[in-house]
Amino acid sequence: MSDTPPGELSYAQAVEELNRIIAELDEGLVDVDALTARFQRAIDIMEDLDGRIRRARAKVDELAPRLEAISRAAAGEATPAAAGQPAPAAPGQPAPAYDYGDEPF
Repeated sequence: MSDTPPGELSYAQAVEELNRIIAELDEGLVDVDALTARFQRAIDIMEDLDGRIRRARAKVDELAPRLEAISRAAAGEATPAAAGQPAPAAPGQPAPAYDYGDEPF
């Protein structure tokens, strides 16, 4: 068992260690005295990996509109602002409000 905190492992290392722990538990290779420690380590790794996946997903969601805007501009399509839509927010900035004018909600 590694003493390295899960956050200091690479994603691949963490997955590899988690798979080893799961295999040990499935095969009954864990001494009963170490069982709770191995189980806790697996939970710690899983929580860390879940956090990494959630942060990566949030970053992708943040970047996707920028990529779409760049792709449209490269294809010569109208930008969101030209189409009456707000442009994507700059990183770290709140999203611009859309002017709904007289449109009903």
